[in-house]
Amino acid sequence: MGLFALFSSGYHLPSRIGEDGYLRVLGWDKKNNTLMFWLRGDIPVRISWTFAIPAVLPFVYEWRISPSEAIAHTFIFAVLLFLSIFLHELAHMRAARRLGVGTDRIDLYLFGGLTYFKPAPALKPCPYMWARIAFAGPSTNIVLAVLFAACSYLVFGSFIPRDPYGDWLSVPSTGLLALALWLGLLLNLVLFGLNMLPAYPLDGGTIARDLLSPRLGAHRAALVVGICGLALSVLRFAIILPAAAAGVLLWFPPSFRPNWRVVRGQTGKKRKELAKTGEVKPVETEPVEWRGRGGWPTNKQ
Repeated sequence: MGLFALFSSGYHLPSRIGEDGYLRVLGWDKKNNTLMFWLRGDIPVRISWTFAIPAVLPFVYEWRISPSEAIAHTFIFAVLLFLSIFLHELAHMRAARRLGVGTDRIDLYLFGGLTYFKPAPALKPCPYMWARIAFAGPSTNIVLAVLFAACSYLVFGSFIPRDPYGDWLSVPSTGLLALALWLGLLLNLVLFGLNMLPAYPLDGGTIARDLLSPRLGAHRAALVVGICGLALSVLRFAIILPAAAAGVLLWFPPSFRPNWRVVRGQTGKKRKELAKTGEVKPVETEPVEWRGRGGWPTNKQ
């Protein structure tokens, strides 16, 4: 679904001129401190400065040992990270369009990417619509991982480029091409695994909520996903801390705050007041955007 959605849509960057006369294919949003470009249909893509953090962190220690190699490795990983996450978000956008939902914008930030959809009009009932839209992104990462593995097999005769005496997690030392294919494969497998976790604001959270709602109801489904997200936001440090001790700095979702908002919203006083009047509605996680000055979360449009 994801790959077909990307290659059948004919995405391109529009060469449009702003009202003040300058070319707006690429620009800087001073209000939110983001780099911007536009997709067809005047859909803005905002890239926060915090998006560079996960691209640089894994190679921090290498910069002290071999700066020249660190530059090359950081550049390769940054390009792969951008392409993998950007194509992931484009798949969401295309899947939503097929189901009649428009896209407002795409944001790339510290924890990856977020696609914001326009308020959906009265649509024909579609079973598990949001689960289908959410799964389009991770499915694209799986397809990308397969493509990297296939390229590795064609070039090096192995689906996973590695050293002859190392395991599949060993960093290849046979050249930058082998490194790029290995990073591309590993990165997309990790992106698929992370995005399928049942937590907010990950795709797995949306999928789990959509699948559980018919059985548990919207309220309980949102609450279950929020509790899982809280647990996973703590358990992730079981990977982050040992990796840091080994010299590899990592930072990845799910974060605590959006999941806590959902749990608090489903169990707080406001929820009880609405329950008395019969107007109980599931409280969704607010958009988490690491944008604006200092990279703090903001909901500015």
